[in-house]
Amino acid sequence: MDETGQFYDHLASYYHLIFENWDASMARQGDAIAPLIRAELNLPPPQTARVLDVACGIGTQTLPLAARGFRMVARDLSPAAIIRLQREAEARHLVVDAAVADMRQVRSSVLGAFDVVIAFDNSVAHLLNDDDIRTAVQEFLAVLRPGGVFLCSVRDYDKVQRGEPATINLGTREEREQIYSLAQQWSWDDPMHYQSTFTVDRETPNNPERVVSTVSRFYAISTGRLLELMREAGFRECRRIDETIYQPILLGRRGA
Repeated sequence: MDETGQFYDHLASYYHLIFENWDASMARQGDAIAPLIRAELNLPPPQTARVLDVACGIGTQTLPLAARGFRMVARDLSPAAIIRLQREAEARHLVVDAAVADMRQVRSSVLGAFDVVIAFDNSVAHLLNDDDIRTAVQEFLAVLRPGGVFLCSVRDYDKVQRGEPATINLGTREEREQIYSLAQQWSWDDPMHYQSTFTVDRETPNNPERVVSTVSRFYAISTGRLLELMREAGFRECRRIDETIYQPILLGRRGA
């Protein structure tokens, strides 16, 4: 997973530009995810929960949940992302326990049990085979209290044209009188694995200046197979939830 950590290290300063308005996107996600958690745990507002974000990045889900009173513990492979998250939390006067950890070994980096474990933004797809996913999901199950829930959001690879190179233009963003263009290029190693090259270019008076070019690999696993692996690990009530945020959410519950 060193490559994945480096991928997000390189992106940490620019990751918010993926969203047209990062703050607005965080607010929408907080407004969607917080009620989902409360409903699954039967917690009436303003009650909250202890949540472990095992792939927190710069805080796209951690920060809005912390702002809504959830007790957030945040872990990520990328040291640069964790530093950025800590800075963003301090700027918003939020308390977040943030540290570097691999999701496949996250149990050793935390204390106590959690009501919820989350892994959003297709982070589980960085695990490149079923065995690594099983290992991670077993870690998530182990840190949950009885009745606690695991939530992950993933790309719906059933809708992806496998094996076909693709360029995904994410558009331009203006920040501090600078204009940036963002894009991803996909190249497939086989029908189940691809490399994503993420680029960020800054406009200059002459030619665009490339400020980031970073590569990571993904496992194009279907949501159906992920649900199977969650069941094999011991999760119950596993299901897919659509139209809550911009990706499908998969949910599993630890037995009582």
